[in-house]
This record gives sequence, structure tokens and C-alpha cells, in this order.
Amino acid sequence: MRVSLLSTMNDEGAFLLDWVAHHKALGFDDLVICSNDCSDGTDAMILRLQELGLARHHATVKAGSSIQRAAFRQARALPEIAGADWLWVCDADEYLCVHCGDGSVRALIAAASAGAQVISVPWRVFGPAGRVAYDAAPVSEQFLMAEAPAPRGKAKPVFAKSLFRAPAQVGRIGVHAPLPPEGAPPYRREAPGQRPTRPGQPMMVRADYRVAQVNHYALRSLDSFLVKRARGRVNHVGEAMDLAYWRRFDRAEVEDRAIQRYAQASAEWRARLLADAPLAALHRAAVAWHRARIATLRADPATAALIAQIAGAA
Repeated sequence: MRVSLLSTMNDEGAFLLDWVAHHKALGFDDLVICSNDCSDGTDAMILRLQELGLARHHATVKAGSSIQRAAFRQARALPEIAGADWLWVCDADEYLCVHCGDGSVRALIAAASAGAQVISVPWRVFGPAGRVAYDAAPVSEQFLMAEAPAPRGKAKPVFAKSLFRAPAQVGRIGVHAPLPPEGAPPYRREAPGQRPTRPGQPMMVRADYRVAQVNHYALRSLDSFLVKRARGRVNHVGEAMDLAYWRRFDRAEVEDRAIQRYAQASAEWRARLLADAPLAALHRAAVAWHRARIATLRADPATAALIAQIAGAA
């Protein structure tokens, strides 16, 4: 059984090795990372990972309004996607965290029923918790405050990310869930440990984190949010990242250290990655770019106004 991961990235070099190390620790066989218009060397880092046999790079050709959807369409032809038994789709700010078994992606598959076609895992937002300055330490070690879970039996629907069978056969690879071919019945979709999901809500699932969750670090620190905001969105490209966006993801109500179960394995993978001199040099350059970009944005009066709004909201 081969389990692959598909992602799109733009100027995420400062976080790339941390993200790769985490998902290799979960046991993913193949990482396919699509890049576009990178200024910080993210694309060069992925190419080096490809040379090391640790990832596949795809340079996305822009087609339509959403660069992310274009990347998914184009990546389907790659052998790591076409030949996969299961595919997980996630972004650079999303870290899968499996609570069952040994914490691996295969443990998540084993927790689902034999007939499941799509395994839905709920988002859990992890906010900055007051962090302002960018820190190059692993994201999963810095941000340990999350949105509070709902009382048992009262969990509301939240966005989910999907692990699904036979990606070569789906109608379309979506950001949150796959769509069946035209005319085909809806997929049999479930969230392990939960009641059956509603067929009419392919992107949503109850916020029940007992079996697994997707740690969603949408903001990271305030400084890193400024860089993300300046880059713009990759899917809902017409929507601004303003104060309302900050408020939506500034959730830090309870501590959650579940992701620390991967700490040792992730650290070993990071050490292995940084032991490669060319990759380590590219990583240092990406971190320097990120810091320089923050300094430039902070000198912009428009950015200063947003920072003041966020401070006022806090």
C-alpha cells in the first residue's frame, strides 16, 4: 500500500523542512509539492528534496483563477499520484495529527471501515497565542494553544481535510475533499470514531478530535501572517486577509500537545534533512528572506495600520 501526500506552496521555504519532517514521521511514502512564483527559494528546496529522493516537485502552470486547483489538475499525471493507493491533500500550514494506534497515517487508515472511500479529518485551529515575532523553531513546538473542543455530543461542523482511495480514479481532487466523476454516486465518506457524515457536506465534519485532527496554523506568528497576507490566497484569490481573517483564526483557548508524540521522529528527520549541505544552505537563505520580508512589510504604513487594528482587537 502506497500513501502519498499532495500540497501546493509559495514562499514557504522557512517552514518547508519542518513540514516535510513531520509528514515523513507519519510514514507518507511520497510527497508531491507543487510550487509557483517563489521568491524565497521554496522551489529550489523542493528540487533538492527531489534529488535526494524525498519529494517530487511540480512547477505549476497557471490556468484559471486558482493556482491551487490548477496544481491539483496537473499533478494527477505524476506517478506518485496516479499510482497511489491513498492520497492526503494538505497545505503548508496544516499538520496531520493521528491519535490512534502508533500515530501513523496507516493507523488512521486502519481505524476506518474496510469500505471507506474517503476519510475526513477535522480542522483544529491553533492560534498565535500572543506570539508576534517570527521564530525559526518548528511550528509544532511553538504553537500549542488551540480552539477549545465542544462538549461531548455538541460538536459543530468544521472544515475537514481528506485521505482518499485511488486518486487516479476520482473526478476531481479538491482542496478539502475529492469529487466523484460526473454521474457517479457520492463517495462513502467517514470520520473514524464519529457517526456517519452527511453526504451533502463533503467538505465538513464534526469537530470531534478523538481519532485524528489537522492542526491548522493559519496565522503562525503575527510577523509570519504579514508575509502570508502580502503573498495572497491560493484558492479564494479574491478574498482579503484582513482583520476579519485574523480574528477567525486567532484561537488559543486550550493547550493541546498531542502533536508532541512525533517530536523525536520529526527531530530525527529534520537532522537528516539539514545534514545535506545544499539543502541546509537553501533553508538558511529562505529563513533570511522571510525575516527581510517581515522588515519590509513592517516599514509599510498600510501594514502598520493593520498591526494596530490587530493589537486593538487583542
